[in-house]
Amino acid sequence: MEKKLLIIDGLNLIRRLYAALESEQDSVRRVERTQSIAVEALAKLTHQFQPSYAVVVFDSNGKTWRHRVYPDYKLGRVPMDDSLLESLPDFARVFRFNHLPCLRMEGWEADDLIATLAVKAASHNIKSYIVSTDKGFTQLLDDERVLQYDYFAKLGYDKVWVPGKYGVEPHQLVDYWALVGDTTNRIPGIKGIGPKTALTIMHSFSTIEEIYANLSFFSERIQSLLAGGYEQCLQSRSLVALKTDVDIGVRLSQLRYHPRKVE
Repeated sequence: MEKKLLIIDGLNLIRRLYAALESEQDSVRRVERTQSIAVEALAKLTHQFQPSYAVVVFDSNGKTWRHRVYPDYKLGRVPMDDSLLESLPDFARVFRFNHLPCLRMEGWEADDLIATLAVKAASHNIKSYIVSTDKGFTQLLDDERVLQYDYFAKLGYDKVWVPGKYGVEPHQLVDYWALVGDTTNRIPGIKGIGPKTALTIMHSFSTIEEIYANLSFFSERIQSLLAGGYEQCLQSRSLVALKTDVDIGVRLSQLRYHPRKVE
C-alpha cells in the first residue's frame, strides 16, 4: 500500500473556521465551537486520505528569521483575537487526544516546517498532502510526490495545475513572486511589474540572476522598471522561498497515524 503523509497547516485551518463563526458573540463559545469543528475537519481529512503518517503543524509565537531579515514582514496583518490565541495550546491537546501529533518549533513558521517534512517524505518516496489555503506551498509541487489540498474549496493542487494558474512552473514561482511581490506577507516586488509583465520577462529568462544579466534584451520600458531592483529581488525571493532543510529533530516513525478506536 502506498505510504502517505498528511500535513495540516494548523493555524490556517483554525483561523478560517473561527472566522466563519463571527456571528457568535460569546468569545468562549466561539472558541469551543471552532475547536469542535476543527476536530470534525481532521476526522474527515484522515478518513479521506487514509494516511500512514499525520501531523498538525503550528507557528511559533513571536518573530522568525524573516522578521530579522525584513522587519516589515507581515506588517499590517490583522492580529489574531486574544481569546483564540490563548486557546491554541488547548487545540493542540485535543488534536493529540485524537491521535494526531502536533509540531511547533520556537523561531520557525509552520510553512518552513511543513516544507521540510514534505520534501523529506518525498525523498523516502512517501507522498505528502499539505492541507492549507496558503499559496506559498505551490512552489513545492514540482515534485509529483507533494500535493496540496484546500479543505474549504475541496480542491487539490498538483504540478500540472500551477502553470494554468500562474503561467510558470512550480520551481519558478519564487522568482515570479520576487518580481510581482507577495502582498499577503507584505513582501515587495518591483514597482510597476504585475503578473503579465512578469510572465513576459520570465518567458525569456527564468531567474532573477539571468534577467539582470540580460537587461539589454528587454524593451526600454521594462529596463527602466527593473533598474536598481536586483538586490530587492534577491531579498524578496529569499523571503518567499520556503526552507526545506530545517533540523526538526522528528523521525517519520514518530508521526505514524493510529486512528482512535471507537468504543
